[in-house]
Amino acid sequence: ASILSLYVFATRERLARASAQAEAAQRTAAENQLKLLESQLEPHMLFNTLANLRVLIGLDPPKAQLMLDQLINFLRGTLGASRVAEHALSVEFARLGDYLALLQVRMGDRLQVRFDLPEELRDVPVPPMLLQPLVENCIKHGLEPHIAGGRVEISAALETLVTDKKQAANAVLVLKVRDTGCGLTGLVGSASSEGSHFGLQQVRERLQALHQGAASFSLENVPVNSIDNEGGTLATIRLPVQIGTLKK
Repeated sequence: ASILSLYVFATRERLARASAQAEAAQRTAAENQLKLLESQLEPHMLFNTLANLRVLIGLDPPKAQLMLDQLINFLRGTLGASRVAEHALSVEFARLGDYLALLQVRMGDRLQVRFDLPEELRDVPVPPMLLQPLVENCIKHGLEPHIAGGRVEISAALETLVTDKKQAANAVLVLKVRDTGCGLTGLVGSASSEGSHFGLQQVRERLQALHQGAASFSLENVPVNSIDNEGGTLATIRLPVQIGTLKK
């Protein structure tokens, strides 16, 4: 009986050690994948912006110079945030504000912006540049092809699945990026859809690497006869969040 007990104990210890090693390897692989995705995302955003700047140089040099100044300010603010694993949601919104201000130099009144960030969600940690590809998608495929332009709306909200808020696992952070442009019909089959597919795939892969299926991403048309009768496209990200990270 003693030998059998020692054998069972040793076997359990080996299994526990192997399981811990497997979990550590999985976390390391996910972290490496995430770093690769982020390293691909940053130049992708920069190349898109530089391509827009190149067009503007030929059309309106003074405005191109102003856009270049905005780009320098945007990169200065983004550099620190892009080198961390996560930052506050308020920082993510601020960087998007810088980016959209940069584009407003070129698009003028054709680009309107609306942010909705509740005070209690400002400090919630999120991956840096998580929403950037979605905003780029709104501009490139929603508003730029739309003669009258339109509006980009970025919002955050909290959903709790139970009334007991001490159960942090039942809280979900809902991030939405919506435009009032052409809708998905302007994207499907377009010659420029490759960059958009890249950006959306980046979002899906980052969510999978970070949350292993606990987060979700969706992209859908907004019917013209719903919400505000303006149509467009709505991207939604749902992330698990710890209640302890929220302001009281």
